[in-house]
Amino acid sequence: MFQRLLCSLSVLSLSIAAAQAADDSTALNTPRLTGIDNFRDIAGTTTAYATAHDGIMRAGVFYRSNALTPTASDLTTLNGLGIKAIYDLRTPSEIAATPDTLISGATYQNIDIIGSTTSGANITTVSFKSAADAIAMMQQTNRAFVSDAGMRSQFSVLFNELARVDGAALFHCTAGKDRTGWTAAVLQSIAGVDSATIMSNYLATNDYTAARVAATLKALPPSMATVYAPLLGVEASYLQAGLDQVTAQYGSMDNYLKQGLGLSQETLYVLRGKMVEYNSLPGQAGLVGNAAAGAQLLQQLQNSDLSGTYSAYNYYLQSAIDGGSLRGVESTVGGQVHADAASYLLRQDAMIEQAAAPYASGTDLNVGQYRLWTTALAGYLGTDGSSHAGNSNEHSQGMMVGVTRRFSEQLSAHGGFGYSKGSVGGAGGEADTDYTFLALGARFAPNGLERGLFVDADASAGYIDYDSKRDLGGGLGSAKGNSHGNLTGATLALGYRLPVDGVTLEPRLGMRISRVDLAGFKEKGSELALDVDDLQQTRRSAVADLNASFAPVTMGVWQLVPGVRVGYEHVLGDHEVDSEGHLLGLDIEQRAAFDNRDQFSGAVNVMANLGPLSVGAEVGASGGGDSHGFAGSLKASYLF
Repeated sequence: MFQRLLCSLSVLSLSIAAAQAADDSTALNTPRLTGIDNFRDIAGTTTAYATAHDGIMRAGVFYRSNALTPTASDLTTLNGLGIKAIYDLRTPSEIAATPDTLISGATYQNIDIIGSTTSGANITTVSFKSAADAIAMMQQTNRAFVSDAGMRSQFSVLFNELARVDGAALFHCTAGKDRTGWTAAVLQSIAGVDSATIMSNYLATNDYTAARVAATLKALPPSMATVYAPLLGVEASYLQAGLDQVTAQYGSMDNYLKQGLGLSQETLYVLRGKMVEYNSLPGQAGLVGNAAAGAQLLQQLQNSDLSGTYSAYNYYLQSAIDGGSLRGVESTVGGQVHADAASYLLRQDAMIEQAAAPYASGTDLNVGQYRLWTTALAGYLGTDGSSHAGNSNEHSQGMMVGVTRRFSEQLSAHGGFGYSKGSVGGAGGEADTDYTFLALGARFAPNGLERGLFVDADASAGYIDYDSKRDLGGGLGSAKGNSHGNLTGATLALGYRLPVDGVTLEPRLGMRISRVDLAGFKEKGSELALDVDDLQQTRRSAVADLNASFAPVTMGVWQLVPGVRVGYEHVLGDHEVDSEGHLLGLDIEQRAAFDNRDQFSGAVNVMANLGPLSVGAEVGASGGGDSHGFAGSLKASYLF
């Protein structure tokens, strides 16, 4: 019978081949074996195959071969390849005739492709009278790989197993050319190898097994050799017959895989992720800044444990390859919001100073008097996306309660405590910062607080409670994190108080320094959750501002005091704020969207006084570079 004849021919040819030395390793470092002449990597023969979408086949993932009859040195070589699973595609009788020599550390599974099928039964009982009959049978066998329900069922088992195996896998039949050849061709098709290369790889069997086939035919009677020669090698018409059957029956290879074999899209993506590494991702070449760093991380993750597995990342990446777009994940994956939050926190010291400013000078107090005051404030700052970062927005609201005392004609001081709740959004993420702080300050004027030169000193310190959530998009879930830390700041300024013609002007120049220390933390909730490094940033800046208060205006029993404030801040040294994270040993750095060295602000305010009671409000705006915002506050105080 045909099957027994194939088996006996293979055994004979293998014994002849055992006396021949293997060729040198290819550029893929795939060894040529003495006792298994059709052993090779499906990634290529001399070089790795290119695939669609700028991909390249990975070496060492799937090996194909004929029956495993290695020499001692072959076995040593095989044991060193890290093969974790062997899939034997032969019938039980073939296995009995030529049992596999198992590889150390590899599991073994028999997936009988043809033995339980009607077509398989016909194959084993047919006889041949001519080479044309043999060729026709080989073509029909390849058609049956597609048309026969039993064979499709077994191939389905095989491809699902190849997707699930953790490590390199080897599949083989007796000669390593028909069942094995079809499997390799389908895998290469899944990988995106072009049809000409797939056919070339299929026909390479004739080169790998040439010596064995020649010796086998020489050992046969000439008439028998002529008839059975087509069975020992492969012809393009064999594989093409199967491919044509795919088109005729299913319309496309994708339909054959999904409808015929019942493979899920996820399984196909797992197989492709195992086999292919992409040199670039869709749109990656045109990206810069944070998005470029995110795309690079997504590309590097191809070589992590998330690739080629049933992971959300692998499904996302493969669907992005097919769709031609990273779908914005390149901007969300890096954790820009953490840099945005650090940048926001570094600017809170200025907010605290502005909240206390109407009560900081003590000029409205007599020596020994106190003023108890409170201020509630809210603000917004938005930064438009730029080439380096995505949009960000900052919302804040808080309250501060304090007391100011004038100690002498030359000296006043104030102190207070407060709470500020911030919400920072950027690049798909949101961070909430709860900041509880204590602030102290003093003004000293050598010639008296009412007029002339003065020095302001302010300092603040507080505790930060930090919570974040990043919606990554692309089906990758949300990464959540929490941390805590400290924020400190100080300002030293020199100014001059000048009452003139119903207006009191206070120009001031100074230096401000702020520092945020936020403990590193691990996000949770997504495969792409980051280990975020400590956020330790210092901001130094020169500040200039001008406060103008006008003469009181009487309205009934109230006295209204209008005022104007303008300010400018220039960051010294490095003005960029970054965050750094890690994922599976890979590093990523992100810059905050707020990227201004210069910031301008302005506000109008009015205070209404009734005896010792004072209430007021202020509204203002700020801007600089791509940032713009507004702020408002309500104030109340009591003199005693």
